[in-house]
Amino acid sequence: MKKEDFYTKLANSCDLSSKGLNDQTTLKNIDGYDSLASMTMIAFIDQNFGVKLSDKEFEEVTTLYSLVEKIGLDKFQLD
Repeated sequence: MKKEDFYTKLANSCDLSSKGLNDQTTLKNIDGYDSLASMTMIAFIDQNFGVKLSDKEFEEVTTLYSLVEKIGLDKFQLD
């Protein structure tokens, strides 16, 4: 999956706006982002990548790119 597709699908699964999402987007700056969205993201990642992130690991995520790094760069197609 390409990162851009991941960002869009992740936002859609969490009922968040996907407009303008990129590597530098911080989670806290996404319209509608809250604790429910973070739990939904964790479930989405587990279902789509087979990666189980703990709450503590997810707390370390600041940007969408840092989330990609937590999941594993090898799980994404190069642009």
